[in-house]
Amino acid sequence: MDVSRWRLKAAMSEVELTYREALEELRAIHGRLRQEDVDIDRLLEDVQRASDLLAFCRERLTAVGERLEEVLTDFD
Repeated sequence: MDVSRWRLKAAMSEVELTYREALEELRAIHGRLRQEDVDIDRLLEDVQRASDLLAFCRERLTAVGERLEEVLTDFD
């Protein structure tokens, strides 16, 4: 699979993804990568997907943090 096409497909599918779903998928990938018999044919795909999911989670956490600051500032 062409990595650039996969990235685009992954980014498009993440529009519907929740933080919890991303975290669950990251845990599943982590579990697969910790196995002694890692599927080498799937390794690049899993690592790339994990990277995309981590970026998604970081962006979501940043956005929520910024919004919380706005809301809490309104209380002052």
